[in-house]
Amino acid sequence: MRNKAAGKAMAVAAGVVAMIGAVNAIDDTVLEIERVQGDGWHAEGLTVGLEWSGRQASARATVERLWLESMQQELRDVRIDCAQLDLSEAAIGCAGARIVADWPVLGPQSVSASIRYARGDGALDVALQGVRLGQGTMDLQGELRQGAWGGEVRMQRVPVGELLALAGALKLPLESWTAAGLVSLSASARGSKSGLHEASVELHLAGLTVNNDSGSLASEQLDLQLQGQVQAQAPAAQHGQDAPELRFSVAVQSAQGQAYAQPIFLDFGAHEISLRASGKLSAGRELVVERFALEHAEVAQASGSASIAFDEAQPLRSLQLELAGLQFPGAYESYFQPLLLDTSFKSMQTAGRIAGHILIENGTPQRVALELTEVSFDDGAHSFALAGLAGRLQWGSATRTQETAGSTVPAGEPASAPAAALRALEPDEPSHLHWHSGALFGLALGEGELHFRAHERQFRLIQPARIPVLDGALELQTFRIRNAGLPTMAFLVDAAIQPISVQRLCEAFGWPSFGGQLGGAISGLRMRNGVMTLGTTLHAQVFDGEVTVSDLRLEEPFGQWPRFYSNVSMDDLDLELVTGAFSFGRITGRLSGAIDGLQLFNWTPVAFDARLYTPPGDRSRHRISQRAVQNIGSIGGGGAGVTAALSSGVLRFFDDFNYDRLGLSCRLQNEICIMDGVLPAPDGGYYLVKGKGLPRIDVIGSARRVDWPRLVQQLMAVTQAQGVVVE
Repeated sequence: MRNKAAGKAMAVAAGVVAMIGAVNAIDDTVLEIERVQGDGWHAEGLTVGLEWSGRQASARATVERLWLESMQQELRDVRIDCAQLDLSEAAIGCAGARIVADWPVLGPQSVSASIRYARGDGALDVALQGVRLGQGTMDLQGELRQGAWGGEVRMQRVPVGELLALAGALKLPLESWTAAGLVSLSASARGSKSGLHEASVELHLAGLTVNNDSGSLASEQLDLQLQGQVQAQAPAAQHGQDAPELRFSVAVQSAQGQAYAQPIFLDFGAHEISLRASGKLSAGRELVVERFALEHAEVAQASGSASIAFDEAQPLRSLQLELAGLQFPGAYESYFQPLLLDTSFKSMQTAGRIAGHILIENGTPQRVALELTEVSFDDGAHSFALAGLAGRLQWGSATRTQETAGSTVPAGEPASAPAAALRALEPDEPSHLHWHSGALFGLALGEGELHFRAHERQFRLIQPARIPVLDGALELQTFRIRNAGLPTMAFLVDAAIQPISVQRLCEAFGWPSFGGQLGGAISGLRMRNGVMTLGTTLHAQVFDGEVTVSDLRLEEPFGQWPRFYSNVSMDDLDLELVTGAFSFGRITGRLSGAIDGLQLFNWTPVAFDARLYTPPGDRSRHRISQRAVQNIGSIGGGGAGVTAALSSGVLRFFDDFNYDRLGLSCRLQNEICIMDGVLPAPDGGYYLVKGKGLPRIDVIGSARRVDWPRLVQQLMAVTQAQGVVVE
């Protein structure tokens, strides 16, 4: 019951009693009043009857229409019967009265009531019992004492829908809800004109199923118990005005049903939850939780303290959290998975436990200290996984003041566990993580460990680390990150790659399978001002030759439109291995070349100057199959002539041919590839394959300017099909 509404209801009752008292010196009397009104109410068609039997009086009052402004409701056919009316000099009242009325929002009511009005100090006591709310009942009791007020409400298994209808009648600012379930409540409050002094509540929700119109809040068959107390302290000057400070304690528990608050979904039937908290609310602007304890079965156990300033841009001003245990998979399913539904981590398999401490001061994180025990996670696609992750993770903020770091607790006052533990940490205490196995982007990782320091937005490896990758390893010598998460982020990496099987890399990435090894040094891989550069050359031994990547530069590596630059050279590759890997048609011999000025925009080539050719002095056996001849011819624009030559005459009886040398060049700019071969040919063409011996076949290209997207389609077609595509 709101204070204002309660006061007006009591005023109505007092008005009726006063009118009865006005005729207490008259014998059997009937008083008819057309209209009477007071502050926030008025009544029409009022009839008051008074009867005497010796010294005992009884009364009956009827009201055709009674309007209560605060409830915006009109009660009709109100009847009040009082069998024993008290009309003494001290008071006017009636115990055991019966009130019958038709209240539109609640339906017909027949309520037992008691009322007493003290003539001397104007004290008023009103009690109503048996108010029907659907299949449930509600009892109300209120009192006014020289500016002080008090009230109690008791409900037994009241349908939630009835309460929402009542809230609507009272014009309470509630969102539109659809609801089912039962409410049992016992609440009391005491106060005065200046506000609330104290209140307590015991609430039980049974089978609560609700949802709001937006779908952001919902529950299903939820059972919940709540106990709470509020007590007002003496007003204190805050924010330029006197305001009361409300101290509170609350306990909530649920072991059945589900609840959803976008995007978090909790199943209390699977994971029982209980929460206890106590603290104070100052001026309605700052909430101080002096102590809280959370027990979420098989999910989390935590305790600590916090403060929230509702008028700050960052409301959470402080937090001291002792995390006794964050257990997986329960913690992932309850807290993390709902936040990851739009990411690649929405279906993780998890296990393990995390414990530790977290400290926030002045709205800024200051310290994190976590212990990880056999934590495992796997995205199910072998792209991101670790098994058996364990160790200690430490992080600290440079903004933490010396006074905070060295603060002490007054004598005789125990320090909270999280605060004491966090203050004992050194500002730059090292971290250590160890794992048994894992996977990253399809690459299998072996057992490894990292020793590092994390401070503010900085990360630094403090001793070399070896991370097994497939059948090789990445040996990190230096790894530093500065300004992590900012546009000015920079890092430096010095590492060595112990030879990794290229065949296994191809299998991991789904590439055509071929042999060789990837290895070498990564020296001075750094990022500054959003540009990543490599201070050395990468080497890979593939196709029985060597591929090197130099002058590597990557702009906006974490942006929406990354740009990649490099120079690539190929030396003495085995053509039989190359063409076998890409189903191009068999060619024997060696191949060298270069791709200078390679530029990729969003990982798509936009510019380069590429040359592929038979190396001078190559003394290996040079043979080329019919299929390879056709495919090369289609790329250079001479496919029709080559196909005709191979399908007629003596050439059709040969599976492969000798060649002297072959080669191809392409200078890409503005999606046009300027083509050339190993040497000029008659009629302005160029040799792609210069034949040798008998029978002799030459492949001569004629197209000098080729549309790059179309050329890419042709290359994909000839490497994926068993035949040749000629257009």
